[in-house]
Amino acid sequence: MNKKEKIYQLKYKKKISAEHADDINDLLAVLSDKGIKIEKERLKELKKSPSLEVHLLEIEGKIIGMGSLHYLESLVQKGAHIDDVVVHPRHQGKGYGTKMMNHLIKRAKEQRLHFLELTSRPSRVVANKLY
Repeated sequence: MNKKEKIYQLKYKKKISAEHADDINDLLAVLSDKGIKIEKERLKELKKSPSLEVHLLEIEGKIIGMGSLHYLESLVQKGAHIDDVVVHPRHQGKGYGTKMMNHLIKRAKEQRLHFLELTSRPSRVVANKLY
């Protein structure tokens, strides 16, 4: 990763701006054509969640990718589900999806999980190739 790129957890972002919410909404539009949007206030709430980690890929202050870990626990094991992995179309094909997946897997290993899950619709051919 070069100096202009960084991947970090949303909870470490001290201030969430309207531009950050816009960037994330652009990514959500890539994931779904249902017009789903997230408000800045909701992002602030998500920062506090113990069962969800949102990881952002930023280049020169612009969020161009993201992915999340949803933690799951039973009586005897702890695991996570990887979700919402996406890179903005202008930045696809440059290895950022692989960087995000490697980052999420590394983070899961740090948590010493018993399992890590990922599912994807068969129609997401490019995403399935990445996974």
